[in-house]
Amino acid sequence: MLLKPLQGDLANGWYTTAYKFIDGLVIIPSLFTLAIFPVLARYAERGGDALLRAYTMSLRALLMVAMPLTIGITLLAERIILLFFGEEYAPAGTALLILIWFLPFSFINSLTQYVLIAVNQQRFLTFAFVLGAAFNIAANLVLIPLYSYLGAAVTTVLSEVVLLTPFLYGVWKHVGKVPLWEVAWRPVLASLAMGVVVWWLQPINLVAVVALGAVVYGALL
Repeated sequence: MLLKPLQGDLANGWYTTAYKFIDGLVIIPSLFTLAIFPVLARYAERGGDALLRAYTMSLRALLMVAMPLTIGITLLAERIILLFFGEEYAPAGTALLILIWFLPFSFINSLTQYVLIAVNQQRFLTFAFVLGAAFNIAANLVLIPLYSYLGAAVTTVLSEVVLLTPFLYGVWKHVGKVPLWEVAWRPVLASLAMGVVVWWLQPINLVAVVALGAVVYGALL
């Protein structure tokens, strides 16, 4: 809504081309969260720390998927765009390289908002979304004129981080303290090590790089 009028069809096209991959990947946490929400709601009704344990376990599972995707696509973004769309869309590779960092924060937020719904914090969620939307609009109005579609990509990532801040505060207040470092360090470390291998293997066939990266990540994790 802002990129096209401020920077035109070309910039908008490069951004939306990269965002197609994000749209596809966010289906993962959406389906996962809808599947486990009845369990979260039951644990919330019972009280105790069962809800926190379920949230922590679910968070770990989502980050185990999100982190290797984020690191891998960061390294292979330009090759992915060229494979699917061709040379004329090459600038979208840089946008995808930035946008993919939306993924881990989005995976966390997708789950966290339903945990807050389970503990009847819908009013708090409304406040958080208003805050996120206000930041998104303001940041886009500043960054798009300066950096075009890349500014929009940065804003998309930062908006998810801004949304995560009140979400985690809400969980800590109404559910319990989440051991984020304990949850995240294994998939983060395994993904970074996988990234070294993917970077080293970049010259070979893309499918082979992805397959080998997946094997390395699984073994390290």
